[in-house]
Amino acid sequence: MKTVFDAIVIGLGAMGSSACCHLARRGLMVFGLDQHSLAHDRGSSHGETRLIRKAYFEKPDYVPLLCIAFELWTQLQSECAEALFECNGLVSVAPA
Repeated sequence: MKTVFDAIVIGLGAMGSSACCHLARRGLMVFGLDQHSLAHDRGSSHGETRLIRKAYFEKPDYVPLLCIAFELWTQLQSECAEALFECNGLVSVAPA
């Protein structure tokens, strides 16, 4: 039997995986393809720590998007069995 997909996503890094997830949530039949195995260590976002902040003085127009990103991380965390996101404090020190 032939399978028909509504969308094919090439590259399952952070962006591609997110695209697959959101398309599938909308009811589309999605096929994701990557040259490496899932959760590999060759991607640009590989690693145990990352920083996301709302205090984005360089481009204040990003702040509304960052607020949405925080909400989406919280939502995704509630759907997963493993810890994905941990909110910690941060002090940034720089010359005046």
